[in-house]
Amino acid sequence: MVALIGYILCTCDHRHTSNSAVKKVYHDTVFVDNSMKEKTDTVFYDSKWLRKRFETAKWKKWKNDRDGVAVEYPEFMKKLRDSGERKLHVGYHGISLLAVVYEDETEKSVTEKYEALNMGAVTKSMHENSFLLAGRMTDGKRFFEKDIKLEGRSWMYLRVEFPSELAWAADPLLRYVRDYQVNFLLFAGDS
Repeated sequence: MVALIGYILCTCDHRHTSNSAVKKVYHDTVFVDNSMKEKTDTVFYDSKWLRKRFETAKWKKWKNDRDGVAVEYPEFMKKLRDSGERKLHVGYHGISLLAVVYEDETEKSVTEKYEALNMGAVTKSMHENSFLLAGRMTDGKRFFEKDIKLEGRSWMYLRVEFPSELAWAADPLLRYVRDYQVNFLLFAGDS
């Protein structure tokens, strides 16, 4: 709470002059395993507050009419510019969710696709029509992904990218991806 108040005070106390650029530097506190870490030049919030936000959020539905699938996401996450007909990309303070449907060059089984993609993953598991991957990215970020074979050459993946410090806070979103089952739209008016 103190960090949030500090953030509000920092952002409200900017003095602008007509000929000078104001550089915003945010300092905030992240609680990791009951210890505090100071973060500079980025905005993070208390993990407990962020986790509660994910747990209590209302969810919106994104529909991909072309492929007849739907994905839900917390309403407070904002759509990013690269979202489109076959791609949903939403983000909130360093945590992002991607849902992408695409055609592979050749038709592959779940096992073939799993073997082609799992090289960089630290954690992985395969299921009948899907597989899970998790691992490290650059800049201390992590990813958690579920790849799902739709039919023929069509695949879909859901991927959460998050700072390692916020893994616990993003857990409700990670569980959504883990448990996601393809939600095919039955007809155009499906809500």
